[in-house]
Amino acid sequence: MQHIHIIGICGTFMGNLALLARELGLRVTGSDLNAYPPMSTMLEEQKIEVSNRYHPDNLKDSPDLIVVGNTISRSNPEIDAVMDSGIPYTSGPQWLFEHVLCNRKVVTVAGTHGKTTTTSMIAWILDYAGFEPGYLIGGVAQNFSMPARIGKGEWFVVEGDEYDTAYFDKRSKFIHYRPQVATLLNLEFDHADIFDSIEDIEQQFRYFIRTLPSSGRIVVNFDDPRFREMYEIGAWTPVDTFSATGDRNADWYIDSQSEDHSSYDIHSRVHGTASLSWKLPGMHNTANAVAAVAAATHMGVELDTAVDALQKFKPVKRRLEFLADVENIRIYDDFAHHPTEIGASLEAISKLERPKRLIAVFEPRSNTMRMGVHGKKLFDAFELADKVYMYRAPNIEWEPEHDAELNLSAFDSIDPLLDSLTNELDSGDCVVIMSNGGFNNLQNRLVDNLNRNRK
Repeated sequence: MQHIHIIGICGTFMGNLALLARELGLRVTGSDLNAYPPMSTMLEEQKIEVSNRYHPDNLKDSPDLIVVGNTISRSNPEIDAVMDSGIPYTSGPQWLFEHVLCNRKVVTVAGTHGKTTTTSMIAWILDYAGFEPGYLIGGVAQNFSMPARIGKGEWFVVEGDEYDTAYFDKRSKFIHYRPQVATLLNLEFDHADIFDSIEDIEQQFRYFIRTLPSSGRIVVNFDDPRFREMYEIGAWTPVDTFSATGDRNADWYIDSQSEDHSSYDIHSRVHGTASLSWKLPGMHNTANAVAAVAAATHMGVELDTAVDALQKFKPVKRRLEFLADVENIRIYDDFAHHPTEIGASLEAISKLERPKRLIAVFEPRSNTMRMGVHGKKLFDAFELADKVYMYRAPNIEWEPEHDAELNLSAFDSIDPLLDSLTNELDSGDCVVIMSNGGFNNLQNRLVDNLNRNRK
């Protein structure tokens, strides 16, 4: 049995890669320092052995191949041992292409926001339609028992990250995937630790577009001016456009029937019209849905079937996930870590819940957030919040400067933040907790505190 060892196994991409490798019959081990649920729990349940340190001893069983995560640096002691050992090594995206994608028809979902949700939607639509797709999703998709599988059908759905591939391959991950269908959602500046400008990110998307065949399809957001300019300048693949704002110049557009975007008509120049009613609030989820439907119909799913599937779609965990209602204090958990995502989530909840007060709690954890690149845009994103709690971790490189209108309290540790938040809340409040990490389990600790205080 071939043995692969994954360095940096607890990231969502690498952890899901481990599941695919296991399904292919390989022995899989890994190492990581930053394991937290749900990935750590899932790997344990799958009996994948994970070392909680980076060390040469992790190679003592002489694996046949090392797969290196993109968070791993050349100075990592385990990498140094790999170099000395002569064991072959590769990146996660390259392994995925060579062992899974090269024999499949691939649809890749790319963009700054909404990748995980839209990837889950497309995979679910195909599965609902009987296509039995394979997929790799960067989150916990609740319509499926696992976030990755090989699948029996010809299609494989993969989330396409613009982040770099590995310390030895600085191309964006999605360059490796060679899809037949690419879904491009939106484009904003992010990943300031590896990109100097939005133009640098655009260039990676231009390279990505060049990897598609002329027999394929690009499904692209008509409302995004950067993408529009990109495909107007040149694309070698037919383009379908979609608009969540209802622009009738797009190939696909919507007419919203409700303020919170829980009900709307989806129109297509080719496929006609279908009505969707569901429980995912916000225009951002509307855009994700229209993109998913447009991609799925190109793959052969009937429009009515695609929309029927979405009406049974369950949100990805930690994407505006409702956690609890404790005496009319409603708590949501959200993965938002960019000003646009923060603003979209707060707008969606404000229209859905219409709370007495909207309380935002956030951890600026991503490298871009930690560097303070977004500046004033970050605090502008909290415009709809009545109160903002911020965890100022030790590695934050900036001080919070904001307009006086923003009611913000910053804390240097979690426990005082949690205590203050618990005492602040009252009936009718709605809390949205935002982080792309574990946030020291703040979400569940808040629920426990509120239940304990109200007994």
